[in-house]
Amino acid sequence: MSAESTGNDLPGNLPVLTQIVAPGELPTLTEVVAPEPAPPALGEAEIQRLLQQIEPSLEAVFTQKLTLHLEKLQRLAVKQAVSEFRAALPQLLRDALKTPPEPRS
Repeated sequence: MSAESTGNDLPGNLPVLTQIVAPGELPTLTEVVAPEPAPPALGEAEIQRLLQQIEPSLEAVFTQKLTLHLEKLQRLAVKQAVSEFRAALPQLLRDALKTPPEPRS
């Protein structure tokens, strides 16, 4: 058994008994597990400062991801439009050949 999180809302750093004991011999727990202190609460000014620091990075990452998605969608749209045009082209040509040309003025 590892010292990772046990999935039952107990800290993952609890000591584990690994020694088999004979009946009548009770193992003793010698390690004390203290909860980790909560991080200090941030004030509004500190939150704003941190937001200003990370905003350019977030914008750059967002722009890059969005650009990649848009390029992918654009390629897909062009491919689909060309495919639809190729499917319609034979009928367009037949219709054009059936229609006599208009006289030029």
